[in-house]
Amino acid sequence: ELLLNAYVDGELDPMEAVRFEQRLGAEPALSAQVEARRALRNALRSDLGEDVPSPDLRRRVMAKLSRRGPGEWLSWRMAASFLIGAVLAGTMSVGLLNDRPGENVAHAVVSAHIRALMAPQPTDVVSSDHHTVKPWFNGKLAFAPTVADLSAQGLPLVGARIDVVGLEPVASLVYSHGKHFISLTEMPNARGTPASVENYFEHGYLAITWSDGGIAYWAVSDAAAGELESFVKLFQTAAAGS
Repeated sequence: ELLLNAYVDGELDPMEAVRFEQRLGAEPALSAQVEARRALRNALRSDLGEDVPSPDLRRRVMAKLSRRGPGEWLSWRMAASFLIGAVLAGTMSVGLLNDRPGENVAHAVVSAHIRALMAPQPTDVVSSDHHTVKPWFNGKLAFAPTVADLSAQGLPLVGARIDVVGLEPVASLVYSHGKHFISLTEMPNARGTPASVENYFEHGYLAITWSDGGIAYWAVSDAAAGELESFVKLFQTAAAGS
């Protein structure tokens, strides 16, 4: 249960997250618990706004939910009602969960980047030609991703892959920078990613995000922060001119 809570909260390190996600594929009951807790969190975020409950309240509530077996698992609506009632009874101001709304997405894109590095190759399609990579996405996504050619700037395209964030397929381009790979993930901006650049750090990896034209962009790498920031500026410039 501690692992489950840590995974939902985005507190596992990348390697632990990968191992836990492998368990999710083999254990439907565990996967159902993860989705129930995510649904609970999303419902409360929507209904209760931005106030944050005390950590002690959250621990006590989640402990009560954790003691129920898979066959007794509360529906997310019942669980949400339980938590709301507990908060109101204690006259506490409530909301949930992370201090920054992009933390869950940051965890997802960093985990996807690490999984790609652990695979035989980090892409589903291998090509340095953006004219080959861009049409490869046709029919796989509900939007057309931007594929920038940065080879002249020393950032050749390696290829692309499909990742999954929040149960939705998203586009991930892979660029090479010296000995480092950079994953550039694009998705519809349904989560309100701001246009201004924001940085997230996940266990040695930097994720830089921004939005433009209804699309959220996430650049992830273990390259130096200045190098990834330079990549982001070059990509933004190339995308604006495409």
